[in-house]
Amino acid sequence: MARNPAGRAAGRALPRRTAIAITAGVLLGFFVIDGSHVWGEHPPVWHAVAAVIGFAAIMGLQLVHSFPGFILRLGRYRYATWVLQGLLAYLPIIAFGAAWGGMTEFFAASAVLVLPAALGWPLFACAVAGELALFGHFGFDAGDFVYGAIEAVLIPLVVIGLSRMSDMIDRLHASREELSRLAVAGERLRFARDLHEVLGLSLSAISLKCELAYRLLADAPEKAYDEVGEVLRTSRKALADVRSVSRGYRQMSLSDEANAAVSMLSAAGIDTTVRHRCGELPAPVDTVLATALGEGLTNMLRHSKAERCVITTECGGGVAVLVLGNDGAGRGRTAKPDPGSGLAALDSRLRELGGTLTHGADGRGWFRLRAVVPLRQDAQAPRPRRRTSATGDRSRAARPGHTDMMPRAAGAITLAVLVGYFLSYSAEGWSYAPYAHGLPAVELCLLGCLALQLAESFHRRFAWGPSWKGRLRYGALGAQALLQFVPFLVFGKAWAGIPGFLAGSVLLALPAVAAWPVLVLVTVASDAAQYAVGVSTQDVIFETAYTPICAVVVFGLTRMAQLASELHRSRAEIARLAVTTERLRFARDLHDLLGFSLSAITLKCELVRRLAPTRPVQARRELTEVLGIVHEALADVRTVAGGSRRMCLSAEAEHAMAMLAGAGIHATVRLDCGELPGDVETVLATLVREGLTNMLRHSRPECCEITAERTAGAVRLSLVNDGADRSGDPSLASRLGGGSGIGNLTTRVEAVNGRLTAGPRPDGRFELRADVELLAA
Repeated sequence: MARNPAGRAAGRALPRRTAIAITAGVLLGFFVIDGSHVWGEHPPVWHAVAAVIGFAAIMGLQLVHSFPGFILRLGRYRYATWVLQGLLAYLPIIAFGAAWGGMTEFFAASAVLVLPAALGWPLFACAVAGELALFGHFGFDAGDFVYGAIEAVLIPLVVIGLSRMSDMIDRLHASREELSRLAVAGERLRFARDLHEVLGLSLSAISLKCELAYRLLADAPEKAYDEVGEVLRTSRKALADVRSVSRGYRQMSLSDEANAAVSMLSAAGIDTTVRHRCGELPAPVDTVLATALGEGLTNMLRHSKAERCVITTECGGGVAVLVLGNDGAGRGRTAKPDPGSGLAALDSRLRELGGTLTHGADGRGWFRLRAVVPLRQDAQAPRPRRRTSATGDRSRAARPGHTDMMPRAAGAITLAVLVGYFLSYSAEGWSYAPYAHGLPAVELCLLGCLALQLAESFHRRFAWGPSWKGRLRYGALGAQALLQFVPFLVFGKAWAGIPGFLAGSVLLALPAVAAWPVLVLVTVASDAAQYAVGVSTQDVIFETAYTPICAVVVFGLTRMAQLASELHRSRAEIARLAVTTERLRFARDLHDLLGFSLSAITLKCELVRRLAPTRPVQARRELTEVLGIVHEALADVRTVAGGSRRMCLSAEAEHAMAMLAGAGIHATVRLDCGELPGDVETVLATLVREGLTNMLRHSRPECCEITAERTAGAVRLSLVNDGADRSGDPSLASRLGGGSGIGNLTTRVEAVNGRLTAGPRPDGRFELRADVELLAA
């Protein structure tokens, strides 16, 4: 009832609460109008009391039929309540005559809402025919008969529209959630594929070579030494790949990657030129081109001896293009990437967005990588394949045609009701004898009212929709006001206009604070104009009740039709946001879980190489532990791709002690925190993993302490080491929130209502500490 932004803000409440309120208000208005007809018959007191009870019962039954969850117990017996509503609609006609005939319209609406469509719509037609038969029985003249026939169809359609559109919007909400789930499941499958291609072979190779080195240690320690060296190279490459894949699944910026490339290549002695001619790009395009740039630079540094590099980005013809060229040897072919290479995964991601990837020598000593991605993802993305989802079901919500029909049906219902009101007011005017003399001009004015109302109700569906605001919208509202009141001066009592359209447009166009007072003003002004030209008092009273009802119906149907369209358009954005969230989870889990395992493998393999020549027995024990870590890493690969798992703090502490002892670091572990909630324990166990990984990477400690203790309603985990003064980079705290590991931990700890701090202590040691409120978590 406010402007459009406020309507969007109230979007979640509109489908159910506001729809019930609007429907109840419209029903109440209709009952007041029909009650006035009964009251006009001057019934006895007990007849009037019975009529009020009957009205209330029919209204309650109608709400039950329109909203099955309104009264759950009655909702289970909908066929019985529909029969009861029929009895209440028809039997009182014996006592009240035609004044009660309007109640059959609600019975007709309930037939469609309660019964299957194949049975409901024929019964709807029968109910309408029965009402027309009543009109003939009670001797309605031609004008009243036509008006009554239009109302007999219009009022049930209003009730059906308000009821069904609420249900359609609820189903649209559900379909958005299902589409998001399917999008996340598809992204998880792609991530699992990329993860298997990047890490599966590496971890399998590490496992095989560790087993071979274990067997060779006793008889051929030199060969075992060489095999362990291969394991070291493989584990370091796998660790780099983990960081690369983790970075590739984050939201990335092409301009940021290009700027970072200049610094990195300059440090490597490569002359770099960047020509960035793209402005702001859609998020998926920006991310995939940034990933392409990072992968291309990685391959250039790994496989060529370039001295010059040119990075060019440009947009045009509906596509964004990235070209990375260097004067190194490169790969002298332009065929498809090798199945196991990073470019293969990149090529797959580009193709999913409708893009292409080409690379190879240009014949002039330069190697060029060219990535092209369409800018309009909604129009250019490939069609989804006909296949089952990850759970084996192909949901109806995933079928485009299923949800496409909902906005169309919502618009069709709104259009039918607006045209019905136009015909109803036209038929009302036909009942006046002088009306026929000015009929063409009057109909043109009524058509103008209808056209302006259609423009207000459906402006978002047209190309000029975004410009329908400000002066244009208020100008149209002023034109509606003129068409409503000026014809009274020309046609007199032969003109009724459509005041409900003007009042409905006021609710749609003006802020809520002003809309309702203006609606009252429009109603009073229309009544005053009709009274001034000689319309009877009874008809003026009728219009006084009918105008706000028409306004609320126009507002309710228009707003819910707009919301249905907005929800439909937002499905792709909701799915994209869900995928982005899942990618961030992938990146965190990949870095935190596998980064620790691969760092431990590297550390222990270095120890094995030192022990192999002189202490082969201890080297074999260390290799056994490496094999255990490899198997755990393979399980972590499945865990990251499939979903999060609960981690055990005590088990991680034991692994930490074993790893630190193997590295010659004295470790002290004290866990006095009791049983913890699953999500808190997982975060703290992850903190132990990542904290030790960062400690071994950035410092050279001799002692390390891991403590966890309970405080008042909270738990504190602390990792302290004495390597800050010996580190080449003692200020690990400077990377808090900036490095991927510590940044991930900060996000995880804050998610369980905790706080992460890192920095040197007064005694010169470095501390990483997490404080988590247990009750809040």
